[in-house]
Amino acid sequence: MRKLLISVAVATATLAAVPAAAQYRSDNRQWDQRDDRQWDQRDDRRWDNRGPDRRAVQQLLIRLDQVGQRIDRSARRGVISSREAFGLRREANQIRNRLHRAGRNGLSGREFAELRVQVNRLEQRLRFERRDRDDRRF
Repeated sequence: MRKLLISVAVATATLAAVPAAAQYRSDNRQWDQRDDRQWDQRDDRRWDNRGPDRRAVQQLLIRLDQVGQRIDRSARRGVISSREAFGLRREANQIRNRLHRAGRNGLSGREFAELRVQVNRLEQRLRFERRDRDDRRF
């Protein structure tokens, strides 16, 4: 009887785990059934093989503007030196220029991803410069 109960418990546990395992997806992307375009959940931005849509590019420009405002605010408060602020502003302007140059012929998905990584690195560098307390350039 004991062996029968153990085997029933194991079978029940196995059957309960199968549907949960079937629902698991290793990536964090889903497909939008309406227009068969890829949906990126992390950034709430839509883009297909032709590249990002206008809203995604606008969001990137907004993030770049916000970084510029944080650089200015940090420099005014004396959290970062003027030299550090100059370097960060120069990098932000270079990213903005790359975005405008690449956008002339339309951004590919790869170009957009590279620009997004560069904005992320700029934000990370600003956080680092604000916390290093050495008043020197990175």
